Amino acid sequence: MPQIAPRDRVLLHLLDARGHRLPDHPSSQMTPEGVSAALSMNRTHITRVLKPLLDDGQVESKKGHVTGRDRKLTYYALTETGLAKATEILRSFGDENVELIDASGSRKMTKVRDALKQYPELGRLTLIDAVQEGTVLKAPGERFVQTNAKVENVEQLERERQIERVGAFLNSSSTLLVIIASYGYGSSSLLKHAALELWKGPLFWFDLETDGSAKSVKDSLDRFAKRLECDDWTGLIEREALLCFDNYHIAEEPLVDLLIELVKGLRSGKTKIAVAMRGETPSYNRFYQRQDIEDGTAIEIPLTRFEETTVRKILGNDIDDEAFQLIHMLTRGQPLALALLKTGDVEGLKKIRLSEEVRFLMYLRDRKKGSKPSKDQMPR
Repeated sequence: MPQIAPRDRVLLHLLDARGHRLPDHPSSQMTPEGVSAALSMNRTHITRVLKPLLDDGQVESKKGHVTGRDRKLTYYALTETGLAKATEILRSFGDENVELIDASGSRKMTKVRDALKQYPELGRLTLIDAVQEGTVLKAPGERFVQTNAKVENVEQLERERQIERVGAFLNSSSTLLVIIASYGYGSSSLLKHAALELWKGPLFWFDLETDGSAKSVKDSLDRFAKRLECDDWTGLIEREALLCFDNYHIAEEPLVDLLIELVKGLRSGKTKIAVAMRGETPSYNRFYQRQDIEDGTAIEIPLTRFEETTVRKILGNDIDDEAFQLIHMLTRGQPLALALLKTGDVEGLKKIRLSEEVRFLMYLRDRKKGSKPSKDQMPR
């Protein structure tokens, strides 16, 4: 297999950049910052790599208006010599194979030249880097999504560490992710974030609060599997897909048995299972064992109340200290209540709190440091 040097990667990157912006309308990818970011090199290293290319006449430095910037910036473009060299490098990788995952979750080996014709938006450098590193690329195209309920992303409040753990799970060999939290503490929100933001392959979403029937779940899984060219759900073990089950709480025995079978049947396969489970779920409704945690088959992410410092970050530091302490006590650090309070969603708060408490919380939210509440501000 041909080897590619850093200077060759610069040439390929500029070839990709030139492909979608004419030299007299350069993109920000052609600036020193753009080259540095695309190649994951610091500016000092990029300068050292670019110097021989400039000296050899393969790259030229220009100054002009860059797309999206107000002032003139330095940018780099390929000369005819550089274009010929970049084309030669690309041709040397034409017969190399790269592994792609298509919209159905199937993997296939494709020659670089064929992949470029079919998916030009992948980019030359991305394809060659994948060949060199042995990584698998997701082919562009709309992924297949099957749901039994509307799924919309929700803003994640101060859950960076948990989001990192979800991302690690999706890139690991583990099969099952269980997000555990009481109502209003964000298990469904984090599951939605995983499904819609972190995962880009085929997605199966089933809200068990809408329909908790084991037959409905199995029938839906089989339909999903057939769309991915499998006979039934057991064939998903060979597909890159994510199965999400929201609002798992008190379940009938057939559903528990089905989930046990699902975890067992897809263990160590390519499809992953993610479940948002209530913290108060009875032990007899658990569908995985301690051994699954210990051997890495399953990963648990518990979500708890927010501490005072986190609540301060969400609501801001300008709330009166006494009012803030009362808010933290009344909401018990519940993410849902805090999110609704932050946006002033009175009707949303009334669905989870008494009307009198909602009025008091809104009053407290509006009490700022150094201000004295008037009689008109007091809740009635």
